[in-house]
Amino acid sequence: MVVRQKVGRKRYIAFRVAECGGDLTRSRLAKAIDGKSSEQGRCKFDVVLVANGLGIVRTDHKGQAPLVALLNSLSMESEGVRLETLSASGTIRTLKEKYFRQGSP
Repeated sequence: MVVRQKVGRKRYIAFRVAECGGDLTRSRLAKAIDGKSSEQGRCKFDVVLVANGLGIVRTDHKGQAPLVALLNSLSMESEGVRLETLSASGTIRTLKEKYFRQGSP
């Protein structure tokens, strides 16, 4: 068996904050995702980056589809935050170049 099949492939999901009534931090987002995933079934993830209304979340390749659905359905009404996924990639570098470049809108 190939090592990658045992360990799993990582997927990085980029998202933007569609509505923001407050300051979104990595820890607050992680708690919100964890609370929502406990309702829908556990989903392994790690919030990698949140800055300027954009963010990146890491998961394994099997958890990509459930995490994308969870992020799109996540709504923190008390804080006025709603997320919208942009794209997914196998490398964090691709997403950083695409969405976190200097001068990017």
